[in-house]
Amino acid sequence: MKVSAAQQLDDLGERALIETIFRPRYERNSVDLFGDDCAIVCRGEAVGGDDTIVATTDPCPEPMASLLGYTDPYYRGWLLATINLSDLAAVGARPLGLLTSLILRNDMTVWQLLRLLDGIDDCCNTCNTRVIGGNIKEGSKTDLSATAIGLCQGGRFLSRLGCQLGDLIVVIGDLGLFWAGVLALQQGINIGEKEKRLLNNILTPLPKVHLGREIAERGLMTACLDNSDGLYPSLIQLAEANSVQMYVNLQPVVFPPESLYVSSMTGVDPMRFALGWGDWQLVGSCNQNNLNELMLVAQSHSIDVSVIGEVRAGNGVILHYAGRAAPMAPIDSQRFTKDSWFTAGLSSYIEKLTKGSIWEE
Repeated sequence: MKVSAAQQLDDLGERALIETIFRPRYERNSVDLFGDDCAIVCRGEAVGGDDTIVATTDPCPEPMASLLGYTDPYYRGWLLATINLSDLAAVGARPLGLLTSLILRNDMTVWQLLRLLDGIDDCCNTCNTRVIGGNIKEGSKTDLSATAIGLCQGGRFLSRLGCQLGDLIVVIGDLGLFWAGVLALQQGINIGEKEKRLLNNILTPLPKVHLGREIAERGLMTACLDNSDGLYPSLIQLAEANSVQMYVNLQPVVFPPESLYVSSMTGVDPMRFALGWGDWQLVGSCNQNNLNELMLVAQSHSIDVSVIGEVRAGNGVILHYAGRAAPMAPIDSQRFTKDSWFTAGLSSYIEKLTKGSIWEE
């Protein structure tokens, strides 16, 4: 793709910006695997053995929790930690610590600050890590970022590269509970005893750090990434990185009973809930011979594994559902695009997710 200096960023989109501008400029500086969820800082003899040091950095937007009325800063702090620690989970790293950069309003109360920090710290505690430093400054609005540092022991780490033909496509984590919960709250549906599970991924989503480490140590996945942007963007990145086709068959997938309940109350197919971002899963490929072990290991962490398709020769993402197999619609919220929910608004994304075509038109 040729890029003109006069073009605007939203003419290209996040992934094109990375491939045409950032990769040519910075890939040569990367120790390995430019573009993965984490950057490799150093490996092997540089750290006194076979271990690998990795790092990632991400900001935290206003969380869905606050948009739904849960305005306690605790949830934004928790999400800031989750966003960064989930990237460590995607490469199988043990977290060494979190650096936070907090831009805070002058009129923020001490109670609000303490609740924000409680959220960060409590999420870190679930992953056996902690905040090790950072920076604070004042600003006209709250703006939070963090950097997570991790260690992959023995050089064993997961990458977006490695898909093999015949591998199974797996989703590790909840399948659609986030969006089922969002729609239930938006539409005032009485969810009763289903409340806890439907709210977990909205309020306090758990990064799969401990499971990611065990998967990497056992070599149970051939490729992996953090599903923070939704199923299509995750799968198309795997397809392009590995020059393969991701053939998705959602027909036999068993969706959680909470999703089925909200589906019955809203008329939205539960499959659609699973296409969006928000459940903080790991997505990737697994050799069929390793599937049983992967499921047993995940079960020991009380985490579900769903097989949603297989890796085939070809390109792109094919969706098989309701008797039809065709290229999957790019249900996406790619940054620097005119239809990103940050630009077009959350209601636009929800409309696309719940009512738009699931196949490319």
